Amino acid sequence: MVAHGGSAFALGVHQVLLAWLCISALQLPAHQLGWVQAAGLLPNLVVMLIAGALADRRNAIQLMCVAQILLTLCYLLLCVLLVTEKLSLFSLMFYAAAVGCANALIQPAREKVIGSLSEQSVQVKITRASIVQFSMQALGVLVASLSDQTGFLLVISIQALVSALATLQLLLLGGTMRDGDSPTPLVTAKVKRMSSQIMDGFSVVLGDRRIAQLIALISFNGVMHLGLYIVAMPLFARDVYGFNALEYGFLQFCFVLGMLGAYLLLLFRKKVEYPAQGALFSLLYTAIVGYALSREPTVGGLYVLVIFWGWVAGYSATHCRVIMQTLATPEYKGRLMSLYQFTLFGMAPLGALATGYFSMFYSLHTIFQILSGASVVIFVLFLFTKSIWSVKQIG
Repeated sequence: MVAHGGSAFALGVHQVLLAWLCISALQLPAHQLGWVQAAGLLPNLVVMLIAGALADRRNAIQLMCVAQILLTLCYLLLCVLLVTEKLSLFSLMFYAAAVGCANALIQPAREKVIGSLSEQSVQVKITRASIVQFSMQALGVLVASLSDQTGFLLVISIQALVSALATLQLLLLGGTMRDGDSPTPLVTAKVKRMSSQIMDGFSVVLGDRRIAQLIALISFNGVMHLGLYIVAMPLFARDVYGFNALEYGFLQFCFVLGMLGAYLLLLFRKKVEYPAQGALFSLLYTAIVGYALSREPTVGGLYVLVIFWGWVAGYSATHCRVIMQTLATPEYKGRLMSLYQFTLFGMAPLGALATGYFSMFYSLHTIFQILSGASVVIFVLFLFTKSIWSVKQIG
């Protein structure tokens, strides 16, 4: 949990700085902001699937160590770019892609470790890990929001230091835990066997109607909750409200605070018997948020709505993860959780690019109306499916 929290802190700093460097330091137009954000998500289309297969075959802790080392090096790279004044659209895209690769590598392994370190219910394990993650991520967001006052270099140095400490914790944990049957080093993994294992994961999805429907829901969430948000909200903050770094950082903090509230609620709530119901009704809550944002609320109203949007995203994500953890058998858990992340982050670049280009021709108010209407349509479509509604949490 200490390593998980440290990694989350560094990622929280990254999420604010990446967007703010785009819209403030470089003054990028909307479509270029979309490309930078997409660059950080596109690596998931390849790396996530490989990481899922590796998590099922190797020591998951060691895999997380490698990924965290790469993340630390990425943060140091950003320091170098700032010091040498080499920051540009293409260097920022390269940095975002490198962080995306390392983050994609760590996520399936982390999901597998979370599922195996204790004997509590799936809901409790996921919510506890999420509370640690988003508490520290919120702290990272707050630190990043002070970049105008302290300077980018100090904030990134703190980010890299905390990421290095997370790596140290993982190294210590790796010395006490063995998670994987094969002694073969990661670098000698056979491509043919890896491809076969990845295809096995796809076969499980295609063979189980419930998982296939869950993947469809996650695809929509990837486009809207992640892809649309990471482009629309920085533009909304800059072009409509004229926010500075502190105000934008607090906006991001509100989103994370909302997610944290959802996880705290689920931690102390009795076990959710049918998690798919919460995930699907979250679509209607998203529709409310989208419509309210399209009306251009006051600054105070904007912060409240972003808290609610974060709550909806966290509530939906937890229920979706519970469904996948429930349906995935132990031998396929790493691969299926990687497919979950692959779908979520694989669809997000589509949402980011679409939002960036749409905002060149349509107002952000129209984009939020599309979010609202699409959420209602997807909910209605799921009313006619029965398989996912009946999934019952076990454990």
